[in-house]
Amino acid sequence: MKSIAIGASYQTERPAALGTGRPVGSSRVRARPNSTLISVFVCSLALPFFFYIGPVRMSPYRLILVATFVPCLITWLSGEIGKVRLADILMFSAAIWGAFVLIVLHGIETSLQSAGIFVIETLGPFLLARRYIRDYTAFQNMVKALALTMIVILPFAIFENVFGWPILIETFGKILPVYPVIGSELRLGFRRAQATFEYSILFGVACSSAFALSYYVGGSVMRRLWRSGLVALTVASSLSSGPLLSLVVQGLLIAWDKVTSRMAKRWGILAGIVVAAYLAVDLTSNRTPFDVFISYLTFNSDTSYMRVHIWNYGTESVMNHPILGLGQTEWDHPDWMGGSIDNFWLVVAVRYGLPGFLFIAGSFFAVCFGLGRLRNLSYEAAQCRKALIITICGLMLSICTVHVWDAPYVLILFLLGSGMWIFDSQKYHSPTIARPEGKVTRRPARLGTRQYPMHAHREGR
Repeated sequence: MKSIAIGASYQTERPAALGTGRPVGSSRVRARPNSTLISVFVCSLALPFFFYIGPVRMSPYRLILVATFVPCLITWLSGEIGKVRLADILMFSAAIWGAFVLIVLHGIETSLQSAGIFVIETLGPFLLARRYIRDYTAFQNMVKALALTMIVILPFAIFENVFGWPILIETFGKILPVYPVIGSELRLGFRRAQATFEYSILFGVACSSAFALSYYVGGSVMRRLWRSGLVALTVASSLSSGPLLSLVVQGLLIAWDKVTSRMAKRWGILAGIVVAAYLAVDLTSNRTPFDVFISYLTFNSDTSYMRVHIWNYGTESVMNHPILGLGQTEWDHPDWMGGSIDNFWLVVAVRYGLPGFLFIAGSFFAVCFGLGRLRNLSYEAAQCRKALIITICGLMLSICTVHVWDAPYVLILFLLGSGMWIFDSQKYHSPTIARPEGKVTRRPARLGTRQYPMHAHREGR
């Protein structure tokens, strides 16, 4: 997460094509179709309608994933988009293992369709981002498209908050089948906005993915502040604890980044503080840290109470079926409990066993820790890395309180793949720096702190 800043009064000695982080030989003309495809895909994730092709339920984003899956897979296997990395292997293993579990437990005739969709929606978005987001320009365009999509929804979400009418879903529903309108619960006197997603909490989680990305990537400082502020308002309109948790975590990490910008090993120090806090709660409370964590992250005590029971019975189910899990079989729980599991990580472990959980959770950590170890990145790539890791951290915690599927699930895995280009950006970046007086020197970047020249450009701050 360390970043390297180069002041405006210093000139970086590198090819012009690298000023935006594009690999040598790329061009704006060549990049434009890729950017358009990614923008269309991001916007399609917010469309609420679906249709059927035979027995298969399709949606706009699924059509794109199906159409691009084989070309993306071939490109990835051929090595044209960089070497295969640990995150690639883990994501591929998660998709194949999930499909294998479904077929073994339920038979190939019954589960072939669901296994195929699982592979498409797990590996597909990761490879789509892997193939078409290969430089800073493409990443920046993706962030702008994601933020704009969420901001466009904002006035309709506020309308739904105030008047209780899910205007977008009902309007789209006059054209094609759409997700049903779910719930009429009021919080703080307002209806929880569902917007164009299946549930309000899924809407909020999807919107929260654009917060830190909008803050760090693309445009002037004021433009980024306005954009991230509007994204935060959109998240708040969901009135859901999980998305708000993601927003708070991202906000705290951004604040830590700003306050400790000159501190050496600041992220290691933060990790130590988090571990110490966890141990302190474990030693001083008569409840487990998980129980304490859940109790402070829900709007009412009944929800907190139920999630603790879900965790207890869910982990027991995992221990009873540790390898293959239960697939789509109903999990073991008392009759007085609902059938849903409000924890994405627990759902994965229950359905696909511990191997499935380790594969998909490992891919998250492989991206974060892998990017965190990179050195000598350009300023643009370092900002993208920081934004993406902060976003992933916020999402990983928020989905401890909610299960995600369909568009929000696809979006999260797409974002994981969107940062893989940073691994290969080092080969196109030269750390050579020209002094103002014209003398060119080479010096290693100090990654423990963010170093700024006296006349640093505002964008660098």
